[in-house]
Amino acid sequence: MSRLRDVVVVGAGPGGSAAAAALARAGLDVLLLDKSEFPRDKTCGDALSPAGVTLLRGLGLGEALEKEAFRIDFVSVTAPDGRTVVAPIPPHPVHPAHSYVVPRMLLDDRIRQAAVGSGAEFEGAFHARALRHEDGMITVSGETAGRTSEHQARLAIVATGASLPLLAAAGLAPRRVHYAHAARAYYEGLGGLDPLLQIRFDGVALPGYAWIFPLSETSANVGAGFYRRTRRTPATAAAMLRGFIESPGARSVFAGATAAAPIKGFPLRTDFHRSPTVGPRVMLVGEAAGLVNPFTGEGIDYALESGKMAAEAALTCFAEGDFSPRSLSRYDRALRARFQRAFVLTHRLRAFYMNPLLLDPFLRACERWPELTRLLVEVMLTYQDPAKLLRPTVLLRVVRSLVSASSG
Repeated sequence: MSRLRDVVVVGAGPGGSAAAAALARAGLDVLLLDKSEFPRDKTCGDALSPAGVTLLRGLGLGEALEKEAFRIDFVSVTAPDGRTVVAPIPPHPVHPAHSYVVPRMLLDDRIRQAAVGSGAEFEGAFHARALRHEDGMITVSGETAGRTSEHQARLAIVATGASLPLLAAAGLAPRRVHYAHAARAYYEGLGGLDPLLQIRFDGVALPGYAWIFPLSETSANVGAGFYRRTRRTPATAAAMLRGFIESPGARSVFAGATAAAPIKGFPLRTDFHRSPTVGPRVMLVGEAAGLVNPFTGEGIDYALESGKMAAEAALTCFAEGDFSPRSLSRYDRALRARFQRAFVLTHRLRAFYMNPLLLDPFLRACERWPELTRLLVEVMLTYQDPAKLLRPTVLLRVVRSLVSASSG
């Protein structure tokens, strides 16, 4: 049996490592566990939002981003009918007017290294199986190299992504899990990629989208995903991605390009608004709490921010010597205040707009009224209330675009 720690963090992705870094910097004894050794790949779109950039700078990784990541200054959105609107990443009082694309193989290891550099101890190849609360502590049990082992702490933070077995064993899985399904591949030999994130609704089944996120001027993370299955949805996200790459609108982009890595599929949990976030001496961060944007699929910035918030709540618990459910609930309240409304509205927004009837006229309206394009980008970046895209003034412009297209 290992010594009693202050905090055991299960999962060394962005959320877990961010929490571990903050707690270790505050002087706590922190053990960071992961099922993998690092560096390791993580199937993802690899795009960072400006908010994510700010949070990574707070971890001391700003210089590494500038050297190792590809800077993004614009966002483009392509409608099902092929028309495209482009907008710069807007200014913000806190966040930079740019983002980055960086492979998770590199990014996650940099964040983990920041945690270790802050004083956390890391153990890889640990497969967590159960959480047990007893005698004023939490025990994380699992296997390492085929041997059963346990780690005990006064508090646990779980950041295990979309995986449910550990949460289910601890009674912390949501009653209804909402998964989106996505797949990504890496391509090289693409011609002259601009510093923009391409969001593509052409060549894919709705509700869903494809993306082209450049890693350099000639290489990109390319992916596609869907939020729910319809009669037109391919059997898998991988099949949807292959269909997008071969679609008329994308075919020229990939002419002469080569796949640098095979297509890999991955689930995304977007059910934060109805998911548990705390248990007995346990807090959940990132995708373990369902914190993936229901419209864009972005999860890195939510993981980083919730990891930071979990660390702040944990430090209060240690300062007060109170690890009761009432004390831990302050973390849940903080998350709800920060994200609950946005998640509920974004689910509604996706259901309303992500269909062929409205998406084409909406993008035509964006083309006609550039301020609407800016609002769309700001909502996607969580700078604006999603409800603004459902205001009567916006809907009137969409209707006018629909009527003009019909009469034309």
